Amino acid sequence: MSKEKIISNLDNLILACLVLYSLTFFTATPINFLVTAFILGIIKIVFYENKNFLEIHSKHLIFISLFILCTFFTVCINTDASFSYYRSYYISPLVALLLPLLFSFTYKKIITLLTLISLIFFLNACYINYQFIQNITTGRPDGFFNGYMLLCGMNLLILPILLTLSIHKNNLPKYMRIFFFITILVNIPAIVFENTRIVWISLSFVFPFIIFLSIKNKIKAFLLIIIMFFYSFCCFQFSPHSTQRLETISSTSSTVQPNYERILMWNSATNMFLDHPITGVGIGNYHKEYVSHYQSPLSKENQYHPHNVLLSMLAQSGLIGTIGYLLLFIYLYYKSISNYIKDKNIIDLTFLSSLLAFSLNGLTDCNFVGHNLKELTYMFYFITGMYLACKKYIIHH
Repeated sequence: MSKEKIISNLDNLILACLVLYSLTFFTATPINFLVTAFILGIIKIVFYENKNFLEIHSKHLIFISLFILCTFFTVCINTDASFSYYRSYYISPLVALLLPLLFSFTYKKIITLLTLISLIFFLNACYINYQFIQNITTGRPDGFFNGYMLLCGMNLLILPILLTLSIHKNNLPKYMRIFFFITILVNIPAIVFENTRIVWISLSFVFPFIIFLSIKNKIKAFLLIIIMFFYSFCCFQFSPHSTQRLETISSTSSTVQPNYERILMWNSATNMFLDHPITGVGIGNYHKEYVSHYQSPLSKENQYHPHNVLLSMLAQSGLIGTIGYLLLFIYLYYKSISNYIKDKNIIDLTFLSSLLAFSLNGLTDCNFVGHNLKELTYMFYFITGMYLACKKYIIHH
């Protein structure tokens, strides 16, 4: 078998892994399809005769490397840090970002993967709505997803992308844009019934932001925003429990335990940082320090993270790790915003809307390199990698 045939077969296997990931990202599987695709990509490189098969026209990877180096430095000099935790939550998800270096993500392939992901969101929302109507579950239904916090993070990563592609003028087939928009419409009542308040807050900002920038006729944009808010309002009327949770969003009273608990956790994480400002208490050491020295007597939950990405970085990796994190996200915002202002490109707006929702999620949860939520880090890097490929920052020869 020729090298070209082997490379072609490996490319097909990688694409199959990506398709399987797009259909199973919502749950734990025995096989990590992104890691499998990455390994196949490494094997493929061996068969390349031209070793200069790749061009990189971006500093994104430099800033990501800086973040990894800063956090790795804190692990090396902090005796309480956990290398296994660092490898699992910080290093392993990078395979999703590095895939575009090993596999050519064409626009058609990316849209295919997003369509499959959209299909999962459509089916999951239908099931959640069914759960609510039939009163199958109480509290926070999550459909097929492996936990409501995973669903929360995935909602904020993916739905802004689907809305942007559905209403922004682009070259997608009309039927595909309609399907993406129907997915959004089906997910709105599901999001209401899921009762995750940070999703409500984030999308109430991000969706109008997308609509305003995507539709040139601002009267039409304003009308669509009003219609979507009214649609959401009507969905709330079917769920008194959701309405009750909505009314508690701004409360800091001790009678509203989720809000009050977060305030206590944020205070504890701040104290951790103040006591260990340079390298933090050690990556992977938050829970031990929290329950041993920093948990408030008023707290009722033994949490593994402070429900805030920035405070988690400060508490676990100090100023050194946090500087790397901040520089990475500042650069991601800078490039996507500056590119959109310059070219009004849908690719930049799509990534920016997802990044914005992801960042808002990080205000009340540890959705980036967070304990028991590393699937979100995989997806975030996967989206970032596809963005780099779409923008031709990474070019294969």
